[in-house]
Amino acid sequence: MNNITPRPRMQSIGRYLPMLRESNWEKAEQLGFSRDFLEHKLGVVQRSIKESGQSNTDLCVCAFEDLRQRTNLPMEQLQLLAVVTQHPEFKVPHAAAVVHNRLGLAKNCMTFDVSQGCAGYTHGVTIVTGVMEAAGLEQAVLITCDPYSDKVDSQDKDTALLFGDAATATYFTRNGPGYELIDSNFGTLPDSFRCLLFRDCLEMDGGAVFKHAVQEVPPSLRELLRRNSLTEAEIDLFLLHQGSKYLVEYIARKMRVPAEKAPFEAADYGNTVSSSIPLMLQKHVDAGILDRIVLSGFGVGFTWGNNFLRRIGSNT
Repeated sequence: MNNITPRPRMQSIGRYLPMLRESNWEKAEQLGFSRDFLEHKLGVVQRSIKESGQSNTDLCVCAFEDLRQRTNLPMEQLQLLAVVTQHPEFKVPHAAAVVHNRLGLAKNCMTFDVSQGCAGYTHGVTIVTGVMEAAGLEQAVLITCDPYSDKVDSQDKDTALLFGDAATATYFTRNGPGYELIDSNFGTLPDSFRCLLFRDCLEMDGGAVFKHAVQEVPPSLRELLRRNSLTEAEIDLFLLHQGSKYLVEYIARKMRVPAEKAPFEAADYGNTVSSSIPLMLQKHVDAGILDRIVLSGFGVGFTWGNNFLRRIGSNT
């Protein structure tokens, strides 16, 4: 008899992208950028914009409701709800407690936030699965929500054309098929935190962010592969944070990974911060076809985090 308890695996992902889109063409011209730069370097031709008055919590709930439509989610059995966000609706309490209340979850459900920005999903996946293992939990949901459309200076060349609004909700369980976290690695570059700051609005040194990403991310990915005895060719898909089209393509070239295995998919909605990776991952988790997927998030801090996921069973 096999008494080994199955490890947590992600089984489904809900997503919410607001319907409203704001085109970048006219604004790019006003800021002195060419059409070629917008299409081939930045890569974001329009951004998803949340409705006026729509709160961080509202977006979280929308993503959760989409998750409920995709899977048989045992609401009353959820034991952990974590929210990755840099801008919760309130300073106190934490966003996860507010979302927990809106959803009417059980009182024995653990709640906490992770403030991590663009590397937030890879950190969150590791934290949630680690807590599930340590506490023997069976069911958990990880939400990402970092809307920035109302937090950037519309005349700032580094941020005005880049960020879109979105939210996602990832369901973890020990039962059935899904993607299991096999390994992760992380880092924070000393004396680099000033490259992304939020005071009155988001301040980004785009050149520094690009430099840090191309210098730190490829070596960390190679180290993750090396310690799991894998080559780049043995990975089915690399999902890189959608910082910009050129950045994703540059890292892929440094890794000698073909473009189709490291896609840029944010042209029609923008850089959605902690939601950028799970927005792309959703269709692959639901399909359950690819065997090995690597995730890489990087940004605020300057920090980075990578996850190696392996398929368990099949969703098809």
